[in-house]
Amino acid sequence: MQPSAPDPSTTTRRSAADRFLSMRQGLWRLLPDRIGRIIPPDFIGYAILNLFTFGVDMAVLTLVFRGVRAPYPVATTVGYGTALVLAYLLNRWLNFHSRAPVGPQTVRYAFVVLVNYFVLLQGVGTGLEMLGVQFQLARLIAACCEGLWTYVGMRWIVFRAETRPVRAAATTPGATAPTDPKPTGTEVDASGSDGTGSDDTEPDAVRVRS
Repeated sequence: MQPSAPDPSTTTRRSAADRFLSMRQGLWRLLPDRIGRIIPPDFIGYAILNLFTFGVDMAVLTLVFRGVRAPYPVATTVGYGTALVLAYLLNRWLNFHSRAPVGPQTVRYAFVVLVNYFVLLQGVGTGLEMLGVQFQLARLIAACCEGLWTYVGMRWIVFRAETRPVRAAATTPGATAPTDPKPTGTEVDASGSDGTGSDDTEPDAVRVRS
């Protein structure tokens, strides 16, 4: 007796971006309705990725400042530089799902980074360290300021309307995404509805939970 062919829906392998999207949407749906109406799903993804890159930043900072005994501004620069490259690549791939050309995005990202570096990292972080605040605490305070600014910069400056919507159907094994998704928009929730009654999404619209 010939074995039956495997069901494609059970053998289709999801990409890392699909799995991350599924996790992100699941966490977002756990938010209270009032908060979920304000915070878009991509902010949850951004927070997850930036917690990881911040851990890399702190590890490199500690190694360079304590191990190599480099000056604090040099140590923060090395740690920050490592983290910002990771943050851009991971957010482009996993969170914002951008397919836009890298060149123009890099220019816009450089602007966001320069504000972060001179105003927040060196201005706030180094200023606090010089005032006697413990260096890791100083870095943590500066990172909170950086995080909010970087999200705003990524969503509305770096990736803006160039991010492609990733349909919730693509997060289910065996499901396929629409063949002609519009090149702009935010992601929809796992129910497949964008909360407006339409299957299309707007780039800067705040998600309304049903």
